[in-house]
This record gives sequence, C-alpha cells and structure tokens, in this order.
Amino acid sequence: MCPFCPWKLVLVMFWALCAAVSGRAEERRFADRPTAMKTFAELLKIPLVTPEVSVTEVSRKDEDGLIVEDIYWESLDHERPIAFVIRPAKVTGRLPAIVCLHGSSGSRESECTSKFGLGDWVRFGDKTPHTRLLGWARELARRGYLTLALTQRGLDRRTPNTDDQGKELLLRGRTLMGAIVYEIRQAVTYLQSRADVDPARIGMTGMSFGGITTFYTWLVDERVAAAAPICGGVGSLDVFLERGSRNYHGIYWWIPNMLTKGDQGDFAAAMAPRPLMIWAPLSDIGMPKEGVDRFLEVVEPAYVKTEAKNALTVHRPPGEHDFTLEAFEGMRAFFDSRLKTQ
Repeated sequence: MCPFCPWKLVLVMFWALCAAVSGRAEERRFADRPTAMKTFAELLKIPLVTPEVSVTEVSRKDEDGLIVEDIYWESLDHERPIAFVIRPAKVTGRLPAIVCLHGSSGSRESECTSKFGLGDWVRFGDKTPHTRLLGWARELARRGYLTLALTQRGLDRRTPNTDDQGKELLLRGRTLMGAIVYEIRQAVTYLQSRADVDPARIGMTGMSFGGITTFYTWLVDERVAAAAPICGGVGSLDVFLERGSRNYHGIYWWIPNMLTKGDQGDFAAAMAPRPLMIWAPLSDIGMPKEGVDRFLEVVEPAYVKTEAKNALTVHRPPGEHDFTLEAFEGMRAFFDSRLKTQ
C-alpha cells in the first residue's frame, strides 16, 4: 500500500498535532515552586519578599464571648486597608488564624454581623437589599479561630472602584490584582506578629472576588498554610476565553501576559503538596465546569506525585455562583483538618 495514502497522512498529522500540544503543555509546567512563585509575582508586578506592616488599633470590645478589634494599616499608594480581627475571649494560647475575604458586593461588616446565616444585605451605594451569607467570619471565630476580615481595595467604601484604580495602575506599569494581593500579604505579616496566633497555622478563604484574591495570594506566599477559594473563578483562563462571559469579571481579574507564562493549573500544580480546597458549583458563571476539568487534569497528578492527593479538595456541587451554608461547612471542615491540632 502506498505510504502516502490520504488516511495515513491524516493520521500522521493528527499525532504530530497531539505531540505539539503536549509539548507546549509540558513547556508551561514549572520546574519547581520557587520558579512558579517568582514568575507569578512578576506578573502581578509586586515583590516576592515578605511585606512589612505597621497596624493601628482603633478600638477593641468584648461581644458575646468574642474580642473584636478594629484595625487599619498603610499600604501601597497611600491606601488604608481596614479590617476586623475577631477571636474567642476565653481561649488562651496561640490560635489558628484565617484571613476572610468578601466578594464584590460585601465588606468586612457583612462578614462580621452578629447573626450568622443567609440574610438581606444592602451593598454600599445601593438601596436594594440582596441575599447573601452574613457573619461567617464571626462564626469561624466562634468555632475556635482568630479571624481577620478585610475590606478589599476598590470595594465598598474603599473608593475609587476597582475599574478606575485598575486602569490607572496599568498605565503606571502595575496591576490592581498585585496591589490587592500585596495588602493581603501585609495582613498575613500582621497575624504572624501576634502573640495569640500560631504563625504556622494561617489559612485564607473568600467568596468570588475574595476567592480569586485568596488563590492568587496563596500562589505567592508560602506563609498561607491552607487556602479555600469559594466560587473564585479558579479553573482555566484558556477555557474561560472559549466558554465564559468576558464581561463577567472586572478588570482586576485580567492579568497581562499571564497565559504566556502559564494557566491557573500550571501555577497551582507547582504548589503541591500545599493544602488547597476549591468550591466549584457546576453552573458557576465565573468558572465554567470545563475549565475546572482542565485545572484538575494538570493539578491532580502533581498532588498524586507528591503523595499528597488528600491535600487537594475539590467540591463540585450542583448550583450557581453562591456562598451557601454547604460551602461554609465544607470550608470549615477543610480548615479544621488542616489548621487545628489533633
């Protein structure tokens, strides 16, 4: 039979294409964690070294068995991050700590309401309430954690908004995501300095906007012992460009040149075996399920290779982009297993 029959030529071309795609995928894997962290910090336009911080305490009060501290500090561009720190009043010794990051329609106040559960919340600048999970940072404190609930840059009262800030920073050769991650890392620096926090047991979690900032902070800061992004747009940027709604995520989400270095899974794979939990509802508009599939194709083998498959926890329930009580309990169980001493 002629070696150049059309079907054989098609077969040869198919396998050549597969090999090329596989080769490109392998080229985007990082040789080690430090290289991946350095690369991502460069994409964010921030230094990889631990940022310094000097915190001012505005007030402290005892509320229903919890100590609530109102704090702020100075960050980049004369920004002043504000946060509540909540801890059990009667527990002594060093506690595990969790940085709690809200979504685009929340704030430190919504995370720290006295009542825990679904309730109506009026976003800053709006008049119409919407339903969201309230008081979850305070609830984690009731369950034995010290929590730091940070109002994130460009959200709630921290104006200008993210789009306006992002455009200016791009013109100045920087990124808004980098500026946000920088001040979250300052919060970790502060927690490690506290006598009532175990510096080796600091976790981080957040919903939506707070989910992606959790994930990206975890990528550049090994001091985050465990991370749990909830509906955070984690999956595959390549797939999102194909299947997602490009106007859904704000300018903060789009990091220039990222896909020239690697997709989200490439960076996460290099972090193995560091504990990671992802809450990824199957109908979440911000993270198509096909993107999560692609993410897991890359990340799961890396965790298996390091003999730490159980350090990667992925929940894929039916549902949409929403912080549910089920998501809270999944996150809480993850942190209990990773941050609380047995």
